[in-house]
Amino acid sequence: MKSIFGRLQIIAELLLKGQGSFPLKKLRRWIYWDTEAYGLRRDLSVPFEPAPAKIRLRIRPLQDSDLYKIFGHLAPPSSGEEAYQLYHRLNFLKSGIRTCYVATTEDDQPCYMQWLIAASENEKMKKYFFGLHPPLAPDEALMEDAYTVESFRGQAIMPYAMARIAEQGRELGVRWVITFVNHKNPAAMKGCKRAGFSPFMLRRESWRLFRRRVDFTPLPDGTPYPFELPATAQSGAPATSRT
Repeated sequence: MKSIFGRLQIIAELLLKGQGSFPLKKLRRWIYWDTEAYGLRRDLSVPFEPAPAKIRLRIRPLQDSDLYKIFGHLAPPSSGEEAYQLYHRLNFLKSGIRTCYVATTEDDQPCYMQWLIAASENEKMKKYFFGLHPPLAPDEALMEDAYTVESFRGQAIMPYAMARIAEQGRELGVRWVITFVNHKNPAAMKGCKRAGFSPFMLRRESWRLFRRRVDFTPLPDGTPYPFELPATAQSGAPATSRT
């Protein structure tokens, strides 16, 4: 429940600042909402070379000095949704899961961030995500909460940075790196494909009066992304049985 309380605090703060539209939309979703997401994974034992971004990048762990550069309001958020995404990541930093990486420019300006979480953090993830993710096996790591700084978008940063951050999993001794993307977000899924990820699971999430139910269904090897299906079949996730 910690995650929900933290997000309610974010919504309250945004409402006080006059950013009402998106927070209220988010609140309504927790009352009644159904959605689906693809579980994607990458096999680190298989060589993969991502296409470079449009700017030179280097990958390193998040440092305290990065926080002001990312969250210090050097430029105000362009929307309530953007403000929510920033506050959400600040809230995630408070979870104690500190394995966050950044992609930086040559002058060390962070332009992208994402967590890479090992199975040793399963208990913290359970408390924070409230059952949204299945427990990680010892040979798995989870990528979560990717964020590209607004002023750097359109530079093809996400696929390259995600691919390189995923490869940090080798230092954790894992083979599989997994992530989840909403099935109505083709841009994010295309970026994940360019980072070397493929569908392997379907997650169904339901909210009823602040209560969440989550089901996971394995997908057959070779399951295509929804954007790879014929246009008539792209309206939803694949028809698989509910577990």
